[in-house]
Amino acid sequence: MAQSAATTHVPARDPYASATVKMLIYTSVFWLLLSMVLGLIVALKSINPDFLTGNRFLQTYLSYGRLRPVHVNTAVIGWMTSAFFGAMTYGVPALCKTKLWSEKLGMFTAVYWMLNYLFGAMAIAAGYQTGVEYAEMPLLFDIGVVICVASLWTNLFMTVKNRKERVLYVSLWYWLGSVTFLAIVYIVGNIPAGWMGPGMAQANYYYYYMHNIIGLWLTPVGVGLLYYLMPKLVDRPIYSHKLSLIGFWTIAAFYVWNGPHHLINGPIPLWLMKAGIIPSLLLLIPVWSVLANVIGTMKGVWYKVSENVSLKFLMTGALFYGLACIQGPFQALMGPHAILHYTYWTVGHAHMPLFGGFSLVLFSGIYYMFPRLTGRHLYSRAMMNWHYWLSVLGFVIFGFAMWTAGVIQGFEWMDGKQLGASFLQVMESLHVFLIGRAVGGSLMFLGQIFFAWNLIKSARSGKPIEQTEDPMLLAR
Repeated sequence: MAQSAATTHVPARDPYASATVKMLIYTSVFWLLLSMVLGLIVALKSINPDFLTGNRFLQTYLSYGRLRPVHVNTAVIGWMTSAFFGAMTYGVPALCKTKLWSEKLGMFTAVYWMLNYLFGAMAIAAGYQTGVEYAEMPLLFDIGVVICVASLWTNLFMTVKNRKERVLYVSLWYWLGSVTFLAIVYIVGNIPAGWMGPGMAQANYYYYYMHNIIGLWLTPVGVGLLYYLMPKLVDRPIYSHKLSLIGFWTIAAFYVWNGPHHLINGPIPLWLMKAGIIPSLLLLIPVWSVLANVIGTMKGVWYKVSENVSLKFLMTGALFYGLACIQGPFQALMGPHAILHYTYWTVGHAHMPLFGGFSLVLFSGIYYMFPRLTGRHLYSRAMMNWHYWLSVLGFVIFGFAMWTAGVIQGFEWMDGKQLGASFLQVMESLHVFLIGRAVGGSLMFLGQIFFAWNLIKSARSGKPIEQTEDPMLLAR
């Protein structure tokens, strides 16, 4: 079942390296750098609220309340979604052994997606936002997102329909499912909820969106990319095709119900709280199916992780994905939730799947695709290693700073220190952890500088790939 995903040598001119893929990947790297800059400014403002407040313009447009939603949306929509669109636009034709159904539709999707988010982010920065996390863009740009997703869905499904490879490799299940889920989640979470008055019904809509934009979009598309890359990087089929499909269907069955666990101990019925807790615990099934498949596939070839930086990114991303999905069910329980929710813990937890998990998987995917897109070897293995270690070390510092701060914060609040002078004392005691967050974020940002510069040098100065060479070999 996995032979269609396991190939080694490809021609220098990859037939699946379309202009659409290049457009999506190149713009995604731009959004990555922008999101890191914005995130670092937000971290510095948490340490010193007077940072970048020298005049009225800076006070208005670079305020924390405007920069943070632009940072979050740029990371999720600009960087991750653009890169995943590019990975699917390359991977689906490759697995189907046919070209993308419509290159014109693909370029329309890529350009419209970039412009729609550009103006959407500008609207958020200008103060035109809904005020709902992950869904701040005004309705006009939400409609643009739906148009782009529908265009991509059409292109990918028609490519699969016209495929020459009859076997549907498991990544196709995850990718086509994820695009379908994204359309449903985005429409339900943004458009109907915006017409409702404030209240718990609206909050349920929004938490459905907030949780499932990760659970039903980024998770299945990221796991699909993991299953696509792993056989190629280790040159062997995945351990169990059946286990991978169990993971797909259990994600589809259980993830959709997890929104209410954000409202545990809140003003919702007890049955609705438990309706969010139970599926959260059941999510351990798809997580362990993925991790079991990774371990089974890598059995006997773990030494390749030290030899292949792209594989190192992939395996580390799989590890962080597993840890994030252990954290999630744990903090969905009513006891831990009462301590950890609305604290800095959730900041560290949210970054675990988004950066620690699936961004590392995307880095692996881009390093795999880039030589095939450009016909040139990657420029520097050393810069790849710097990118890896700065990203991972930076995130570990960032994550542990936020998790520790969140635990302290939660227990102090439970002791009654959530008001008045005692509240200020708690926040002052957490100042050192905010500095730790900024230090970790600075290392993460520096890692992405190495990443972007390596790609630029590869495109300009990388050694051309000969017809029979393996593009994963590095020129320098």
